[in-house]
Amino acid sequence: MLRLIRKFGFILFFAFVISPIFGLGVLVIATILSMLLFSDPIEEKDNTDYFTEDELKKINSDEMIDDEEYLTLLAKYQTFKCPVKVDEITTWTSSEVTRDSFICNYEVKDRWHKYGDIDMNVVKSNILAKINKNGVNVKRVIATNRNLIYRYWNFQEETYEDIVLSKDELRS
Repeated sequence: MLRLIRKFGFILFFAFVISPIFGLGVLVIATILSMLLFSDPIEEKDNTDYFTEDELKKINSDEMIDDEEYLTLLAKYQTFKCPVKVDEITTWTSSEVTRDSFICNYEVKDRWHKYGDIDMNVVKSNILAKINKNGVNVKRVIATNRNLIYRYWNFQEETYEDIVLSKDELRS
């Protein structure tokens, strides 16, 4: 939508001033023209707007950095790459670092009960079975003595469920 406004904003403004119906017609035509004329309808985020030059060097090099700094940079980088569709109802929206946890935030777009009662212990077991405990990210979480939390936000019900993988569970 922003691309349409930038490319055809002047025309769209006057079309809506003349008549809302005429404006909608012009908007449809502008959308079609945008899809035909511009090869990538989805704008890519520019990482230079989001990261400092120093952070970009650290992301793109093999330079060893402090575990705390790494996790902060990892959360920022993962958030930059979001949103990521995980499955039909779940979208990864961001990551964050707190004093005692590394949190991955997910949005659930459907009601939990639509799929029956979800046993979060089963979900936790599935995550533990699939997680790469020898991966750099998990090793850094363990090294900083943090928990790994998967937070599932359900905005329709305004609730969330946390799956907490403790330091001890990550070590085992």
